[in-house]
Amino acid sequence: HTPNRSPVGHLASWLEQVEAWRQSTTIKSEQRATYSSHTMPPMPGDFDLYLLAQTWAPQFCCAHPEKCTTAAFAFSARRLSLHGLWPGYSVARGGETFPAHCQSKVKLLTSQLPREYIDLAPAFTRWNMEKHHAEVGPLARHEWIKHGTCSGLSAEGYFAEALRAMLTLPGDRGTPRAIADHVGGEVPTSVVRNEYGKRVALRTDKQCGLSEVTSCWRKQADGTVGQQVDCPEHVIRGRDTKCASLRINQFGQCLRGQQKSK
Repeated sequence: HTPNRSPVGHLASWLEQVEAWRQSTTIKSEQRATYSSHTMPPMPGDFDLYLLAQTWAPQFCCAHPEKCTTAAFAFSARRLSLHGLWPGYSVARGGETFPAHCQSKVKLLTSQLPREYIDLAPAFTRWNMEKHHAEVGPLARHEWIKHGTCSGLSAEGYFAEALRAMLTLPGDRGTPRAIADHVGGEVPTSVVRNEYGKRVALRTDKQCGLSEVTSCWRKQADGTVGQQVDCPEHVIRGRDTKCASLRINQFGQCLRGQQKSK
């Protein structure tokens, strides 16, 4: 037979249970707060750098023929084409170098892209023969949802800024002469770098074939693209080639090892 507890004993036991419940509730609240802070999307417009990525389509078509949107007669067969305009951080934040999916529920509302995208961003568009204009393609939707929603701009404004930045670069609509004049041949890497003026990342494949150029731009207060700036080290790291010369692939002429194995 267990003796009955005194009122003081009952009170002490009750207080212990209350304290245990309070501590448990506090821990769970902190866990929920931590989880929420980690899963909340970044704030649109909260960045200070833009990255403009341009693809050398002939090399891309060698590596990914099933995704190739370029033809031998197309402008993009001999010029750089737009890959994307990406908001980024000049200094990494908590290990992150760029925001993404800032408004995952926002859809791309525009059904028409600038006419220039047919030439400069063929992977973004598909041509509507009946309405005679370029319509949004899958890559454009991907770029808008992942990167464009972080710009703080409207969809129309975001795509217009990507075009404007590209047209600001030297050469023929964003392609320096050092690249355009050496299609099918090679050019010293230093010559290409010098044409940009600012530090850019030149990505190549294992055979020194040019695949992508990434330039960096200051973000203006209104969210638009500002002046070109040197790309920070974390952008260069992993994107920049060590090749002394760049091979500028001609469309349809893929070297052994560049073609995707079946």
